[in-house]
Amino acid sequence: MRHLDVVCHLPLRMLIRDFSLLDEIERRYAENSLTHVDFLIYNKVGKQPVLAIETDGFSYHQEGSRQKERDRMKDRILELYGIPCERLSTKDCNERERIESRLKEIIRSD
Repeated sequence: MRHLDVVCHLPLRMLIRDFSLLDEIERRYAENSLTHVDFLIYNKVGKQPVLAIETDGFSYHQEGSRQKERDRMKDRILELYGIPCERLSTKDCNERERIESRLKEIIRSD
């Protein structure tokens, strides 16, 4: 997987430039300079996104919280634009294996 690289804290508005698939609330959220993906694995050759990775703090991302609502909105936006996303909880383990497994899945389907 030498053709892949990673960037941290990429603003969503740099990843998605055409907001035509979004409603007004989603567009405002995606355009906000503070809205970002924690990590983005991309193909170095074509500069195409391969997998977005989000790290979710246990207490900050609890069901019913405002952050959880934003997480769902970001997931929907990424899905609309065909960008797979893997969410990792700070209380889980085996992150490396999960990411590698997901990348293999994505690469096989291409």
